[in-house]
Amino acid sequence: MKKIILLLLLTSLFSVGHASKLSKFLKQMNEEDRARQEREWQQDMNFGDFSFRLDRRYTDDHGQRCRDYKFRSRSNPFRHGYYTVCDER
Repeated sequence: MKKIILLLLLTSLFSVGHASKLSKFLKQMNEEDRARQEREWQQDMNFGDFSFRLDRRYTDDHGQRCRDYKFRSRSNPFRHGYYTVCDER
């Protein structure tokens, strides 16, 4: 009976210790992932690296004046697309 209680006690201590190590590891992974996402966001939003060209002006269905821009990254020509800006009236 004492062996069973001792075994259960050791098992519970081991599982708590393992869970805390796992928790620390997952917290560290989340922090690294968040830092990586912030770096990618800053890199993606580096407008100095992009060249914008006005594509067209129009008024949308809600009466907003909008402008479409084509953009292309100077450092990576494969990063390109459209950017739309609308002014409310």
